Amino acid sequence: MGMLLRIAWRNIWRQKRRTLITVVAMGAGVGFSMAMIAFMDGFYVQGFDLMVSQTLGHGQIHNPDYPTQRTVFDTIDDGEALVEQLEQVPEVTAVSGRVFGYALVGTDDRPGRPQKSAGAQLLGVDPTREAPLTGIADKVLAGRYLADEPAQEAVLGAGLAESLNADIGDELVAVTQAADGSMGNEIYTIVGIFQTGSVMQDRSGVFLHVRDLQELLVLEGQLHEVALMAAEMQAIPGMIAATRAAVGRDDLLIRSWEEINPLMVQLLSLQDVANAVLLMMVFSVAALGILNTMLMSVFERTKELGVIRALGLKPTQMVSLVLLETCALVLVSGVLGAALGLGLDAYLCTHGLDFGMFMSADSYSMGGARFPTLLVGHFRWTPVLQTLVGLALISLFAAIWPAIRAARLRPVEAMRQE
Repeated sequence: MGMLLRIAWRNIWRQKRRTLITVVAMGAGVGFSMAMIAFMDGFYVQGFDLMVSQTLGHGQIHNPDYPTQRTVFDTIDDGEALVEQLEQVPEVTAVSGRVFGYALVGTDDRPGRPQKSAGAQLLGVDPTREAPLTGIADKVLAGRYLADEPAQEAVLGAGLAESLNADIGDELVAVTQAADGSMGNEIYTIVGIFQTGSVMQDRSGVFLHVRDLQELLVLEGQLHEVALMAAEMQAIPGMIAATRAAVGRDDLLIRSWEEINPLMVQLLSLQDVANAVLLMMVFSVAALGILNTMLMSVFERTKELGVIRALGLKPTQMVSLVLLETCALVLVSGVLGAALGLGLDAYLCTHGLDFGMFMSADSYSMGGARFPTLLVGHFRWTPVLQTLVGLALISLFAAIWPAIRAARLRPVEAMRQE
């Protein structure tokens, strides 16, 4: 075997130009495919963060009728006690109770500024509990986030603030129908303006302290939703199971984000499909390159191979020789591709790629979420190993035909070739 290895290594460099072209082409394909996978993974991670982690949470608890009816009456009784109970579940890393409402909101009338109004979705949260779950406090563009205690304060979405011509310190008037049938109305002080990346929330969202909104809607101690967060994606099923066991109530609907938003699941499932299509393209090019290189090598060395066969080299050894030459090509290509790919991955994951130079805005909208033009890659070892192992397997498969052809050469006929 040692002799065959030395011969194989020598043989691939007998035609240096062809070998270098094959190695560079395969290495570049591997390197750029690794970079593209990291780039696409970054896009999906960013999409999951914007559309799931920062909005839905990893899991939610509702009154069974609330997801379909979305009425103010379908609440979770004793919501505060439920939140405190779930904070003791080890699998739950963050939990927050929420209250939702819809209202007509408007700003106060000032000289030189006409009074404006718009429909808005009111979202009542516990500022302390909500911050680690969605990170909303870090998305305040101007002013500040809500105080920990209820103080009749409001934080508006950037789009809503623009349509109302509202600014920090203005008064926000909210009018809605309370759960008891009465007209609820209240005046809040605008203390901040946020931008989450959710188009709908930025255009019509108003954050209030949960107890302020409960008072407005006459829902003392009641919640519409309890959002849950796990330590990581792989821990979500265990968190949902632990939550169901801890709650132990049949009158509550406990679901993971996959059950809440199946369309998002389908969108994220395209990640593996896109990676597979990209790798198939790279592997197809690699297979053609190996097939061409090894077949030409066999054709050019027909007389030489006939002499080797006449000297006693067995057909199986002839197959091994061609496959070892292929392995040498794959080894050099893999090292070159891995070095290029890891370098590009390091850049993408550290600095990202900014499309701002091609766009007039610093963000773009897709699927109801607003993505920044700067996209940072996400590195995983699994696609790297899949790329390198797949390259080796497809190359060896492509080399089988040239190897079999070399093994079937008749020494007498082969030595007559010029």
